[in-house]
Amino acid sequence: MEVTIKPAAAAQLKMIEFKENEGVRIEAIFVGSCSLYAEHDLRIDQKGPQDDLFITEGIPVLVSKESQKHLFHKISLDYSPALGYKLSSDEETYRYNLQLKHHKNS
Repeated sequence: MEVTIKPAAAAQLKMIEFKENEGVRIEAIFVGSCSLYAEHDLRIDQKGPQDDLFITEGIPVLVSKESQKHLFHKISLDYSPALGYKLSSDEETYRYNLQLKHHKNS
């Protein structure tokens, strides 16, 4: 998998001080339906054993093996002050207006 962080998103994410073993989790959760729908989420979280770690623009990005099943091999994260974060691939926009959440233990 290849993760690209666009300059506007990188500028926002570089303001975060990540703790050890922490990163931005890109999550795709299959919720089922006739259209094979997945919900997408963006949050700061701890790296788990099922996660792959990608360092992109100096930013740690976590994507679980399960989430990778529901994403194209090349994904990108962008940011707009009006629309929040946008998760997309060359093939489709997964979701825009994503808000960065913090993990439950923070």
